[in-house]
Amino acid sequence: MVAYRVMTRRSWLRTAASAAAARAQSAVPRPNIVWIWADNLAYADLGVYGGKRARTPHLDQLAASGVRLTQYYIAHVVCSPSRAALLTGRQPFRTGIVAVLRPDSPGGIPHDEITLGEALRARGYATQAIGKWHLGDRPEYLPTRHGFDHYFGLPYSMDMLPTHLYRDASIIEDLEGDKVRTLTVRYVDEAIRFLRASRNRPFFLYFSHTIPHAPLNLPPAALTPGRDLYEDAVTHMDEQTGRLLAALDELKLRENTLVIFSSDNGPMRVGGDTGPFRGGINDAHEGGLRVPFIASWPGRIPPGRAVDTPAIAYDVFPTLLRLAGARLPQDRVYDGQDIWPLLSGEGSVTRTAPFFWVYLDNVTTIRDGRWKLHVGDRDRALDPPELYDIVADPGETRSLSSQYPDVVARLRDAIARFQAAIPKAWRLDYTVRDPRKLKSGVRRK
Repeated sequence: MVAYRVMTRRSWLRTAASAAAARAQSAVPRPNIVWIWADNLAYADLGVYGGKRARTPHLDQLAASGVRLTQYYIAHVVCSPSRAALLTGRQPFRTGIVAVLRPDSPGGIPHDEITLGEALRARGYATQAIGKWHLGDRPEYLPTRHGFDHYFGLPYSMDMLPTHLYRDASIIEDLEGDKVRTLTVRYVDEAIRFLRASRNRPFFLYFSHTIPHAPLNLPPAALTPGRDLYEDAVTHMDEQTGRLLAALDELKLRENTLVIFSSDNGPMRVGGDTGPFRGGINDAHEGGLRVPFIASWPGRIPPGRAVDTPAIAYDVFPTLLRLAGARLPQDRVYDGQDIWPLLSGEGSVTRTAPFFWVYLDNVTTIRDGRWKLHVGDRDRALDPPELYDIVADPGETRSLSSQYPDVVARLRDAIARFQAAIPKAWRLDYTVRDPRKLKSGVRRK
């Protein structure tokens, strides 16, 4: 079965590359694509999403130039599975990534998955990954083995050790002190170099900030006396993102560039503002799952729009492939839908399946229309389950399980059917070899 999938994957990439060569001679341009996301940014951290604390003028302006989704969900409650879903268009358990990957982890993104980098490179795109990767730190799991021509960044979070900075597949620095404080600036410098080098062909920039995930180490110029460090980090991220957007304008690339900004998870327990929502990272309540999503493409996405239709991270893969003129591979299950009609304002999207959130190998939460049912909290079953009307009660303050037993029964049936296709998650024990780290892989204080 594995050999068949690898063969099919290679065949699909060859077919996509051939189609790209044919399309390159047509008059229809493929858009450049810039994906930017923050690390653990909360729903209401941006001004355009109701934030009052941090200054975010550049991202607010990006939203004013395009569309923002108000019910956009990540696909998992922690980083690595969330990123796997975005890059593959598939539920994280299908890729085998069901928990946070730590330094020294023997696992990572499998070689037979097709990432956005691979799919777009096969269509003739120049590709670069910058910033946090978090899909494995062994050579076979790095971005350059999964569709990206180049990589500059960290293979995991800033709170993990060793804090190695990579260029392509080589470690070039151990980050400490001032090298950490200027990292976001260096990321943007690298991104601008990529834009300049790639401006005469279609390109895909996958840019992953490492902030506002703790620990926060900012350059002195980004610090405001008397102001919360988290707020300064969000503003620093906004300013540096503004530099990247300005480079697109300077290079006259904006007219044919789709820029998307989002977050990989809800916030950690200190700092982030989830607005009216309950919960944060590790939590399947709205505060842990619902994050900003802004898309801008002058002339193709009408400005100043807010869309309330629910969407989820694994929708991004089929949407971007559609814009690049590629078809989805037929040898594997895809969980998302093309949401370009929502972004462009050209139509609506009718969901063909509910949203499911899976912790390890058990469904914990389902959203179907206005209803959201929690049957578990990570690895703990909830008895009775919690049913919320997300439209009327987005803060999930009043469980309606006893009032609507028929809805609970229907959603439980949907969970049971979906659960039947989820493979067993095996937990691997491995040594955390750096004595500076806690057993979780996180650096000691």
